[in-house]
Amino acid sequence: MIDEIKIIVRNYLNNIKLTRLILGTVVADGIKISDKLTVPLELIKGNMKKHISTGDKVRLIRNHGGQEYYIVEIIGKEFVAKGSTIKLSIDGVTRSYKVEDVIK
Repeated sequence: MIDEIKIIVRNYLNNIKLTRLILGTVVADGIKISDKLTVPLELIKGNMKKHISTGDKVRLIRNHGGQEYYIVEIIGKEFVAKGSTIKLSIDGVTRSYKVEDVIK
């Protein structure tokens, strides 16, 4: 009896979609996370969604149940935020600038 209960619990845990960190690639109709699965953009949430473009590699969190995904990071893209410091090199001269405001 105990073994049957263990099998039931193991099967249940293997089949539910727990919260998970996933890597994906942005394609025209969503984010491709495997050869068989592309998550539609309607299921993607978060303020990073407006910054993605086709070909970007992204890190997603899938919620419990797999009905909603949240973009955590766009891999390889740097963002400038208010209060950060950036360095610019022009003609071999490097200068640092503090960002006072960011305009979209």
